[in-house]
Amino acid sequence: MKVEFKELRKVHKEIKDFLENASGVNVKGLNTKIAEDLGLWGDDNYYLLDEFVTKHNLNFDKFDYSKHFESEGELFNGNEVLIGLLTLPFWIIARIIKWIFPKVRTPFESSFLPMKNERADLTFGDLIVCQLKGEFCLRKNTMIEI
Repeated sequence: MKVEFKELRKVHKEIKDFLENASGVNVKGLNTKIAEDLGLWGDDNYYLLDEFVTKHNLNFDKFDYSKHFESEGELFNGNEVLIGLLTLPFWIIARIIKWIFPKVRTPFESSFLPMKNERADLTFGDLIVCQLKGEFCLRKNTMIEI
């Protein structure tokens, strides 16, 4: 696929701003993942993608959401919630210790219920390629010539 540098730069900035506004997190590079790095899980990434596809009038017929993201209902199962509630007091104590002694490592430094995306996720670079091609396509499957 042949693209002018001016167009690539415009699309890069547009999508970067879009993702940063949606997530409140800085996009650090093309490999920044929507769910894992930006924290857009479940309905958050679903609505983000819906807005992205609609805004840019993209063909996402070949996109299988379940290959890339967990739905809202899949994210929280009863066992994880129960474990999270049982460990909540320890997590709070660990956060207080971390606040008082910032250099001390605690066993509960990750989030209360750590999210792990077992699926492929989509990256900032994937969204750039999708917009440039006008349809769903992964960056790893695309050769861009400037």
